[in-house]
Amino acid sequence: MENERFAWSGRDWRMPVWLWLGLVTMFVSVLHIVIDFGVGLFDLRGTLSLTEATTLVGVALIQIWWAVSFMAGAQGHGSGVASAGILGAGWAALTNGFPIVYCPPVCAEARPLTDIGHLGSIVFGILLALVAIWTLWRARVRPHWFMPAVATALVIGTVVSLANTPIT
Repeated sequence: MENERFAWSGRDWRMPVWLWLGLVTMFVSVLHIVIDFGVGLFDLRGTLSLTEATTLVGVALIQIWWAVSFMAGAQGHGSGVASAGILGAGWAALTNGFPIVYCPPVCAEARPLTDIGHLGSIVFGILLALVAIWTLWRARVRPHWFMPAVATALVIGTVVSLANTPIT
């Protein structure tokens, strides 16, 4: 079911709040991942282990699914909005924001972008989830399960492979 209350025509820059917030959340999340790889938390030289390869593929698939979720939500499909909210809470806030416990502000590695990546992932990830719920509630939309289920599976699968990947 399409809903024009949270859709975006693409004819102007007045995007729905959930979409703007989703793009900002995706930005800080990607920033965090790039910094992690840039500071050498993962040794990607030589042959990759299965968990390293799975983590890399999972991170890439999450970025693609985020884009698919934005496109579906912008067309008025509630499942896209719900999927983006799950990626915000599960991937950005929990997975990319949680490492702040290992390097609290002011983090010496890649300063100041590390703190922006951590804090931004927490704040914007939680905000995206809340705004997605609010948007769906306000429009009285019950999203189909497929897109949110894929987002959840990607987050859980990537977190499991990340947890089993040796960090250097």
